[in-house]
Amino acid sequence: MTKRWLLPGTLFFLALSSILILRSVAPLLLQRQLLFFALGTGIFWLTSRISFERWQSLAWYLYGLLVGSLALTQLIATVTRGTKSWIELGPFHAQPSQLAVAISGLTIGRYLERHKQLGLKEYVILILLIAAPALFIFTEPDLGTTAIYALSLLPALSLSKVPKLYLAWTLTLGIVVVALSWMFLLKPYQRQRITSFISSDEHTQTASYNAIQSVIAVGSGGATGRGLGQGTQSQLRFLPERQTDFVFASFAEETGFLGGALLISLYAVLVGICLSAAAQLNSLSMKVFTLITAVMFLAQVGVNIGMNIGLVPITGITLPFVSYGGSSILALSFHLGIVQSTFMQFSVKEKLFIR
Repeated sequence: MTKRWLLPGTLFFLALSSILILRSVAPLLLQRQLLFFALGTGIFWLTSRISFERWQSLAWYLYGLLVGSLALTQLIATVTRGTKSWIELGPFHAQPSQLAVAISGLTIGRYLERHKQLGLKEYVILILLIAAPALFIFTEPDLGTTAIYALSLLPALSLSKVPKLYLAWTLTLGIVVVALSWMFLLKPYQRQRITSFISSDEHTQTASYNAIQSVIAVGSGGATGRGLGQGTQSQLRFLPERQTDFVFASFAEETGFLGGALLISLYAVLVGICLSAAAQLNSLSMKVFTLITAVMFLAQVGVNIGMNIGLVPITGITLPFVSYGGSSILALSFHLGIVQSTFMQFSVKEKLFIR
């Protein structure tokens, strides 16, 4: 089984990467980021000390709170950059959608544990459990987070015992929903982000300014980078959102291909830890949760780095534990604390078995 220290050790080096790049490109935000990491460490430690079964017993309550908070966001959140995703809590801002994958993963794992074989009724309930948070997040509107959420929960369908016909109908329905959303639900700026990625005319080049500057920043880093504090795109602020959406471009410009490769390697280790756990755990609910975690990080990191190097459209997805932002750090610390609790529990059982 995965060593208990491997996950927190990987998170430490990701946090160190965040601190180094923020100290260079956005030093005024460093103190708050350090505070977020301190709080995240506490959340990770406390969460990991609670057994996975205990978290499972709270899953339905947490799911109700999640859906309620997402609905409340629609009512009281202020519009920021065209979306209503954030709830103001004094000096801090909370984004309930950040917890959607973790809480839905717990709930769906518990549901599948109790329903080993899914008939049509049980399968429809499973789809509704997945769809409810997705609908609220999509209507904020937050297309990027909705996509990450949907991709992350795909393992739940693959691990559930359902007729292939149900999966085929679900895929067909998904394609229809995407098509209708493109025609009637997506905002003009959301469609423009996608079309600017595909097209290269003068109008769409203006819309894809961020992507162009990001690619320039990554390319200018070369093999070893310009050095911390020496990047031109980030330091001269040609690169927008250099501390959040495009933090990988800032990192690659100043640390080069080697630094970027090292950062990607850390995420590969993180995903590998979750996949290894999913392969070894006997509990279906634990297996579902750890596999969902692996897919979530793979999707989020892939999309963020992809948009930083011009391979995917800009979606506003941040880089986990490296981009500036407290809501993301605290939510991911909670999520990975639950993953760590499965390692702690497995280790205890192993020791008892040996004795």
